[in-house]
Amino acid sequence: MKLPLKFENKRKDLEFISEKTRYKIILTLLAEESLSFIQLRDLLSSIPENNLNYHIKMLKENGYLKNKKVQDYKRSEPRSFYSLSNRSIDLLQDLGLTDVKLELHALLHSSTDEIGE
Repeated sequence: MKLPLKFENKRKDLEFISEKTRYKIILTLLAEESLSFIQLRDLLSSIPENNLNYHIKMLKENGYLKNKKVQDYKRSEPRSFYSLSNRSIDLLQDLGLTDVKLELHALLHSSTDEIGE
């Protein structure tokens, strides 16, 4: 039995984002909305930097992330910020995950607060 195209596309989306690192990146950006690479690296410190960079690139190239370049910045400030694309937001809504955005945000900050103590 062949799945309708709508469901086949969702299945492919789920398969792509279900990779552990990509899923962590997407959930972190769901909680925070927009983060620089350095901020993502700090929040996802268990992921090696080269691995994080690779998966961000994969997510961006496949339309799951947007990348906004900041024109005015100081040398020590981030120049580029990542956020979820409409494709990712639609998928997370279909999965019911956008309803837990505030809880994810609180969880993310409670774990970083504990690290800082």
